[in-house]
Amino acid sequence: MLWFKNFYIYTQYFWYIFFIISFFQISKNAPEYLNEINIILKVLICGFLLYRFNPLTKIILTPFDRMVVFDSALYLLFSSLFIDFYLLIKNKYSKLKKNTKKFIKIYKNNTKI
Repeated sequence: MLWFKNFYIYTQYFWYIFFIISFFQISKNAPEYLNEINIILKVLICGFLLYRFNPLTKIILTPFDRMVVFDSALYLLFSSLFIDFYLLIKNKYSKLKKNTKKFIKIYKNNTKI
């Protein structure tokens, strides 16, 4: 097995573990890095795919290439789905929480005589 195949496999496991820690907020500082991790990984995937499958070179599709393309597509699909949905819910929840606090404060001020 070539060195970059091992490197890819270990890096993939590292990113998945780091992504899970960030997404489920296992660490205190993990949510801060969720968006940055997502951007970095998408850029790395796009860079690899552009380099490996550019139209200027003739390639032979190997099983490793198929695995990389499939993993990349899955990651892009799920990261977009989960992270965008998570950020959407988080923003809606924070707005709802903020509006609820305002409503409670107004209600308390109006009930005092």
